[in-house]
Amino acid sequence: MKKDLYIDFDSTIVETEAAFCEVYNEEYSKYKSFKPADWKQAMSWIFDDVCPLIHVYHEDAQKEIVRIFGCERFFELLKPMDNAIEVLMELEEKYNLIICTSAMPENASRKVLWIEEHLQFVDEVIVLINKKQNGIGKGRVPMNEEGSIFIDDHPNNLISTNAARKILFKSMEKDFNKDWAGESVSHWDEVKAKLL
Repeated sequence: MKKDLYIDFDSTIVETEAAFCEVYNEEYSKYKSFKPADWKQAMSWIFDDVCPLIHVYHEDAQKEIVRIFGCERFFELLKPMDNAIEVLMELEEKYNLIICTSAMPENASRKVLWIEEHLQFVDEVIVLINKKQNGIGKGRVPMNEEGSIFIDDHPNNLISTNAARKILFKSMEKDFNKDWAGESVSHWDEVKAKLL
């Protein structure tokens, strides 16, 4: 019998920060004081460090960030992490693949459509609508199944569930993930080595 493998979407399966910064670079390139955003330098979900013009030109920067995350162009630019799809296809032979992702009302449907187009082989998609827009709250999905595994890029999401095995996907060290002492991976090839 297959074990359940829960996998986060943003910054785990896909390069979320890269797509966000590409949209920013396209839309803000004509603004005064524009400097191209380097997604590898993004340390927070408010992007104040790499996309500062959002915070300069918008009284409600959070609303603009939500707009970018929900726009069609963001999902056109969204790409999977290196080898993510190939490894997930191999894992599907051994595990029930369940994407467990937080979403905002503004981007939930586009996210599900992206998953359906690119990851048709996934068994189930759980979308948690997160109106606080912090991406944390996956503890509402208990993951009580025997031997269940959860891969996520945020330690608080891992800690909040009952998954038997919790793996941090840490492609880059950030303030919120640097103190994780548990099992971690930084690339999908490492996921494959651990789970196949």
